[in-house]
Amino acid sequence: MARIFGIDLGTTNSCIAWLQDGVPKVVSIENEKTVPSVVSFDGEEIIVGRKAVNRTVAFPEETVASVKRAMGREETIDVAGRSLPPEKISSYILSFLKDEAGKILGEDVTNAVITVPAYFSDSQRRLTRQAGEMAGLVVERIVNEPTAAALFYDLTLPRETAKEDRNVLVYDLGGGTFDVSVLRMGEITEVLASTGNTLLGGDDFDKIIVDKCLDTIRKTHGTDLASHKPALARLKMAAERAKISLSAKVDATIEEDLLPVPQGDPVSLKLDISREDFESWIAPYLDQTSREIRSALKEAKLEAGDIDQCVLVGGSTRIPAVVEQVASFFGGSRLPVIDPDLCVAKGAAVQGGIISGEHCEQVLIDVTAHTLGTKAFSGNYLEEKLIVVPIIPRNSQIPTVKSQRFHTRFEDQERIQVTVYQGESEEPDENTLIGEIYMNLVPSPAQTPIVIEFGYDLDGIIHVRVEQQGYGKIKEVDFSAHMQGQGDLEVDIMDDEEFDDMSDDADDTDVSGVTNYILQKGRQLLATLSEDERETLAGLVERYAEALTSDDEDLVDDIEEELVDFMDDLEDA
Repeated sequence: MARIFGIDLGTTNSCIAWLQDGVPKVVSIENEKTVPSVVSFDGEEIIVGRKAVNRTVAFPEETVASVKRAMGREETIDVAGRSLPPEKISSYILSFLKDEAGKILGEDVTNAVITVPAYFSDSQRRLTRQAGEMAGLVVERIVNEPTAAALFYDLTLPRETAKEDRNVLVYDLGGGTFDVSVLRMGEITEVLASTGNTLLGGDDFDKIIVDKCLDTIRKTHGTDLASHKPALARLKMAAERAKISLSAKVDATIEEDLLPVPQGDPVSLKLDISREDFESWIAPYLDQTSREIRSALKEAKLEAGDIDQCVLVGGSTRIPAVVEQVASFFGGSRLPVIDPDLCVAKGAAVQGGIISGEHCEQVLIDVTAHTLGTKAFSGNYLEEKLIVVPIIPRNSQIPTVKSQRFHTRFEDQERIQVTVYQGESEEPDENTLIGEIYMNLVPSPAQTPIVIEFGYDLDGIIHVRVEQQGYGKIKEVDFSAHMQGQGDLEVDIMDDEEFDDMSDDADDTDVSGVTNYILQKGRQLLATLSEDERETLAGLVERYAEALTSDDEDLVDDIEEELVDFMDDLEDA
């Protein structure tokens, strides 16, 4: 089998590693072990890494950084006259790593394990896989960054120590994302809990410094550069240098001469920053990470004293205040020395070695980052309410398949709608809509069982199976990431053996609730109404049925709300 490389696709920096004789090694590209995750366009030429960084100040409109934070959003990034989705820009970074590593090692780089934050959604994971495929890679596995770091950390221990059971917390604070994972490690590595925030990281610390610079310029020169990209590019680089400097020194000075102004003469800036000031500015963010630590410990059913080691991952963990905050939970003696920038890529290489069959004693068990549920009615007919019913709870071990039994509402019901949500709330609007499935039904009595089965595979990606029990009607669906929330589907019909391999213990639990059949409810009411009411309801039902066949979610929501309100008024009359 071809060698499987490990790639840490980071917000600020990326890294590629491989396993040689059981030892993970990082490929140094352009004499650096990490490559800046920056892309610049010079006409048709695509420039990645340090050369792209060097173009940032001169060509800010043609350069883009921190694209990982945009992954999974339904938007494109405008750069150099192009409008590109985040996964396309990420593919340029992956392609650069692939090509440069191939040149240096003298072999084709074709297969890879790519890491993502543990709290990445299904959409973000799929888009990361898609970026790898665009770059010409065979993506063997998507692995959580904290889990990869723990795999590498485990490899650094003496074999007799590595086999001993111990609890490890991984605190991963990178340039754009934050994760905390609790693992039980030994002969088997088991993830007990993961929490995090995909919009918290070193970029936020840089922005605070940039805002202080902009405020100083406004007060000193009376000009606002908040929307002037050439000036912002210089201030962003200066802020990052100051942040890094403050990890080693107690103060730093930002001096930028001749900053460009949209109209008027250039201005200069001098700003002294003490480490104490910087730490006070970022304290609210660090407090958020502390809350996530407590949440992860609670979900793992452990106390801080139960943690044997806390592994710090990500460049932002070099900030002294971060180390002090984590040490306040676990003590400095439980913070092992490990390279925060390289351990994720090295751990991904270890996972690649496991997949390709290279000798490795670790067995990995990972968990889901989010609860998967579906929208259903709860309560009696007159007081029913739409809620999200959990099917796969967060922190379930993967791969897994779990199911719930629901029921049809009406005799000879024509169709069902199954929604797929990620999130922890009972309220549909407070969760992330992954997609919707519509399945035509065989004519049957009311209260016919409908089994909805959700599965998570080893990449943490979602598969759905819907069955009208007793009638042989089955639909199996796989969601495409770029269709998240649009109700559009990529149908992937799997045979029973392939789907059953994901888990041997799918459980069917009867729950109080029925699937959402607003359309059928409206049609059922038509026979009981006066002529005027029937005419109005028939028009709403027809509009709603037409809207469901469109791609306009807002239209569906508006008409659905109008139809439900009208039916509620009829029932209250």
